Amino acid sequence: MPQNFKNKVIFSMLLSLVIGLLSFFIYHFTFVNSMGIGFIIFVFSLSLLKINKRSSKVDKVDSDDDEEDSDVKYRLLEKKFKAISEKAEMLEHEIKSTELFLASMSHEIRTPLNGIIGMTEVLDEMSLSQEQKEYVSIIRESSNNLRVIVNDVLDVSKLNAGKMELESIPFDLFTKIEASVGIFKPKIDEKEITLEIFTDPMIPRQVIGDPTRLSQVIINLVSNALKFTDKGGKIDVTAEYIDQENDEVTFKVSVSDSGIGLTQEQQEKIFEAYSQATASTARQSGGTGLGLTISNKIMNAMGTELEVESEEGEGATFFFVITMKVDTRPSIPVQEKEVEVVEKSQNLDDIHVLVAEDNPINQKLIKIVLENFGLNVTLSSNGQEAYEARINNRYDLIFMDIQMPVMGGVESTHSILEYEKENGEAHIPIIALTANALPGDKEKYMSEGMDDYATKPLDVKIIEKLIRQYCNINQS
Repeated sequence: MPQNFKNKVIFSMLLSLVIGLLSFFIYHFTFVNSMGIGFIIFVFSLSLLKINKRSSKVDKVDSDDDEEDSDVKYRLLEKKFKAISEKAEMLEHEIKSTELFLASMSHEIRTPLNGIIGMTEVLDEMSLSQEQKEYVSIIRESSNNLRVIVNDVLDVSKLNAGKMELESIPFDLFTKIEASVGIFKPKIDEKEITLEIFTDPMIPRQVIGDPTRLSQVIINLVSNALKFTDKGGKIDVTAEYIDQENDEVTFKVSVSDSGIGLTQEQQEKIFEAYSQATASTARQSGGTGLGLTISNKIMNAMGTELEVESEEGEGATFFFVITMKVDTRPSIPVQEKEVEVVEKSQNLDDIHVLVAEDNPINQKLIKIVLENFGLNVTLSSNGQEAYEARINNRYDLIFMDIQMPVMGGVESTHSILEYEKENGEAHIPIIALTANALPGDKEKYMSEGMDDYATKPLDVKIIEKLIRQYCNINQS
């Protein structure tokens, strides 16, 4: 018998005895009656104790059951969390594998594509017959289509990873819209399409935002309209004023066409990745079906969305409503800017550039491009040669490939920076020139000590801009 229960029994006996004695002496009950009352009290208290004991046992059993249930639930939760954690790890591994695959494929595709597009441009500058020029034009068009596909895939990867950063700089909205549409003028003329551009004069010309991404969306929309508008059709590009509050203006940009239009079902999935209205449309227009997806994601990043209104056989209107800050700052007089640049400028003939590139075709291409600018060019076939050339010679700019034998571009950059620091040498700007163009690549290479970044296939205008920027060349 537990000590606690024994104490309670003794207490009951004493209580019964006290009550019996009280009934005998105070109320003058007979001894038998007094003992009977005491016995009844004892039995009653004892029964209460037993009930409490049973109750405590039941509570203990219930408590044990509850603890067991809690244990089971905890183990189940633990298993679920472990399963979720394992799935998360697997997903992260799959994402990393996909990024590595894209990086590898991007590099492998861009490297030969760089040679094709670059040499096509060089060939086009030569004296060719009309037939030869047509062949060059076909090569250029096919190469550019392939470049668009590669860029589209990478853009989607960048947007899905949330690594596409938006600029916030002043620009002329009207000029940007006109320039974005203007690149299609040859194709529009070829298809005899009537093009109308209207920009509401109530919209301030100077706004602050990302002109490059805004232009990309407009280009995608006009390109899409051009694909599905028959010869002799019509395309309207409109920017309509909606409202202005303090330093923010809201306006609507729309691109309408008289093309084949979309059914309600097609409208619901038109912004999905790798989706085109029908298989026949894909055969007719080609492309990845990513243009509208990318445009919609860019609009989402800008705080709005791309929408469509259409009826089958009666054309379509793609539009977005966007709010941008108005640029109220006074512009710098052109004369002041020109004086500042001229003071720093130097002749192109004085510029000596080092190019680290292992691919012979790309070596020849970049050499031709840079020499066409009037620059002196030295080539090295790997990072080790580039490092040694930097030690033994003086250059104004270095273009550094990333994936090279013997010593890669990043390692070569580290060696050059260390040499400059130890010897007190002035820093020579290093530009990463690479086929790696995945989200975060630019930031990655600049964090390794490189000053800027350009991708392959080479964009001659970007190369020229970098040369002028880092060598202080006046824009002619």
